[in-house]
Amino acid sequence: MMTPDQFCSQDMRFDYVVVGGGTAGLVVASRLSEDPEVRVGVLEAGEWHRDVEAVTVPGLTGTTLGDPNYDWRFTSVPQKYSNGRRVPQPRGKGLGGSSLINFTGLNRASAREYDAIQDLGNPGWNWQEMLKCMKKGERTQPPLEERQATAESHLLVDPDPRWHGTSGPLAKGYSTYFPALHVPIVDALESLGVKKNFEPNDGTSTVGSHTIFSSVDPQTATRSHSSAAYYEPCKDRPNLKVLPGSLASRIRFRQGSHPLVAEGVEFLNAGKQYLVSAEREIILCAGAFQSPQILELSGIGKKEVLSSCGIETLVDLPGVGENLQDHPYICTVYEIDDNIETIDAAAEPAWFTQQRKLYDEELKGYLSSNLSPLYAFLPSKAFASVEQVKRWKAQFQTCILDAPSGLKKQLAIQSKWFLEPDSPSAEGEVIPFNGYFVTPGLPIKMEPGKRYSSMLCAVMNPLSRGSVHITSSEPTAPPAIDPNCFSNALDLEMLLAVLKFAREVYETSPIRQHVVRRIMPTVEDYRTDDTLKEYIKNGLGCVYHPVGTAAMMPQNDGGVVDPELKVYGTKNLRVQIAAHTQATVYGIAEKGADIIKETYKQTLTSCLSS
Repeated sequence: MMTPDQFCSQDMRFDYVVVGGGTAGLVVASRLSEDPEVRVGVLEAGEWHRDVEAVTVPGLTGTTLGDPNYDWRFTSVPQKYSNGRRVPQPRGKGLGGSSLINFTGLNRASAREYDAIQDLGNPGWNWQEMLKCMKKGERTQPPLEERQATAESHLLVDPDPRWHGTSGPLAKGYSTYFPALHVPIVDALESLGVKKNFEPNDGTSTVGSHTIFSSVDPQTATRSHSSAAYYEPCKDRPNLKVLPGSLASRIRFRQGSHPLVAEGVEFLNAGKQYLVSAEREIILCAGAFQSPQILELSGIGKKEVLSSCGIETLVDLPGVGENLQDHPYICTVYEIDDNIETIDAAAEPAWFTQQRKLYDEELKGYLSSNLSPLYAFLPSKAFASVEQVKRWKAQFQTCILDAPSGLKKQLAIQSKWFLEPDSPSAEGEVIPFNGYFVTPGLPIKMEPGKRYSSMLCAVMNPLSRGSVHITSSEPTAPPAIDPNCFSNALDLEMLLAVLKFAREVYETSPIRQHVVRRIMPTVEDYRTDDTLKEYIKNGLGCVYHPVGTAAMMPQNDGGVVDPELKVYGTKNLRVQIAAHTQATVYGIAEKGADIIKETYKQTLTSCLSS
């Protein structure tokens, strides 16, 4: 590491400056600096959390949420359609970004969901290309030998190299610890028509119950994140420099340039302002909330937003900060037999001490693994009646008619998936959790010594769209985050149906034999659909997968970047930000780095031939 003055000195002079050393940013920086002739600088607002147990130990996932050392602790504006709730919006802070604090899942979408990116006007962004880029970063490991005997019942398979990378920097593997109710829940889901999906990553279909791969190395039982996987192995490269504790405030452009030529980045470090220059490009990797914030602070965005904050409009680009999407979710909680092991016991010193010893000495126990290894992705027919689906289809078509062009194209694709009876794309999701888990809006009713099972219920492809915008010209002021949940009432109807489906799961053998009682929603909450909707509104959460705020679409459809990730109206400013979920983020970052390399390879070839 170096001082800010050294980072900004004339002797340093970077070809590329990456703004944001998070999940995508460190991938881009690592790949670009593979060329020893290319000089790369990275600005990161957080610190380097190296070898911190709260990050590295998988079973401690969640303990960093709300901690300002690791989490930006953003909160939404009051949600108009959810009783004014302010919904937490955690984002990772530090080298590694949200890959430091997420729940480690490494699941992919179906092939046609990646193909939809191309269908929105982005040639070359499709399943085959994304598969190649996702595999490039992966080092996938088979189930541990001791798990082979129960592999089938736990939905484990040896990874097929056609679909899974084997030599990349990011460790990817199955959990080594499974909750006692893992198999009973799988069997209950199957009884309700949700099939087992042993290979949800081959592009065919994500629908069904499956055990997810995680960004956890089963050989070391530690989290694999972008800092550990991509930065630390190359941190001593003389052409790669990283400056933590540095908050980007705006992009500086060459005076009078058109299209705009980015020359450097202004940033704050220990309260002092600095400017670092880039000779080739600025690459903005500050996430779905702060990338649009930095664009707007730099004079790129909707003119009305910029002028309200006293910022000169350099590029009137209305799509900046719009199109925000995230999955709305709600929880249900059941008390189960107290002889079943759940992580509720972590509150009991003797049990936690035993688990800590098991982890330290044998790399086993709940601390060794993803806390929620089982996911079930549901087509609409799994959680809704024929009459409901028919009614929803009619509502869907009305939404398309009233939408602006960019959203109309998105909804047309979503509608096509929704209308197919055997769609390979899910509309709902349930995630069992081995213990008591609720959103911050719900009361905590757990009792010492009791054991619980929870289920997160979510809508996979919401129709509601929100926004994130600046409210001040001060870079330290948080943006106004508005997921606008349930602005389309169909999202609430679907989440209600998924929540009811979760109740069916707990009332189905073999899981029902272990249920003592339902804790939430209460009997009163279940009195009518309207009272259950109030429960959802009061306990609304987002799944922490915000996307879409710098959309890659044609500019006249509300796009912000072109298929080469370049911001419209600029010559050398690119944006690489969040996608759903981290497997896709890594793939986009790998592809983005390849695009940049190819751009300058072609430039060099052109110069040499002229």
